[in-house]
Amino acid sequence: MERAAPADDRQDQDPVRRLAAFRQRFPAQTLQLGGVRWRYHELGAGPALVFLHGLVGSGEVWFQQLLAFAGAYRVLAPTLPPYGSLDELTAGMWRWLDRLGVERLQLVGASLGGLVVQHMLATQPERIERVVFSNTFPPGHPEIVRGRWRLVLGRVLPAPLLFAYLRRSLRWVAGVEPGERLLRAYLHEQYHGGLSRTELLARLACVYDDVEIAPIRMPHAIIESLDDPLMSRALRADLKRLYPRAWVYTFKRGGHFPYLTQPKEYNQALVAFLGASHA
Repeated sequence: MERAAPADDRQDQDPVRRLAAFRQRFPAQTLQLGGVRWRYHELGAGPALVFLHGLVGSGEVWFQQLLAFAGAYRVLAPTLPPYGSLDELTAGMWRWLDRLGVERLQLVGASLGGLVVQHMLATQPERIERVVFSNTFPPGHPEIVRGRWRLVLGRVLPAPLLFAYLRRSLRWVAGVEPGERLLRAYLHEQYHGGLSRTELLARLACVYDDVEIAPIRMPHAIIESLDDPLMSRALRADLKRLYPRAWVYTFKRGGHFPYLTQPKEYNQALVAFLGASHA
């Protein structure tokens, strides 16, 4: 059975205002689990479709996908808590899903979220029906590992200097208007109080953590952008070599956050993959 097309792909409103409206209508839910506070968004009913964000962001960064797919799925998007390692974060993800009664699921992970998805595949693959690796990288890739100095620097820099350094990444923003304007506004919020130092350092530790890779047997897809300023051509090529049977969708212009900058095309790519996996 093929899934219905997204129901909320309208592009006639300013996306910054759409995000504000989403926040007002669908505030994050909270859950205490093993002394850790989880924040997450949940919409819709049906098969579970879970979205995992990257290093900078929260669950709401997927708002355009949550709205689009809530008509066909139970969509969930957590804000990754500050666990100190990828093993702890992955174990926490499974406990969170257990608490919510999610037995089987589809996963979409972007950047760091894509790394978490790869580790989840190595721990409880029998619960995962299909996965999407979006603008992410192979675990332990030398190009990524060389950046471990950022974690060391982040641990010694005072918070104001650390976030001042991060704000320089705004120059890396790539996309298409009006999505690029939304991304700039969102990152500005994250770097001015939306993201805590504790969260940032914990996520950085996970980026540079080792991860076990298991054979992948379920349908899987790679979404990438040719103009991604953070995922080099080598990283993208090596990810496809790691998953040679992946269904691949490539944005010519989407930057590192195509789900924000090009939501209509991104959602259509997801529909194409999710539908194809049911054909």
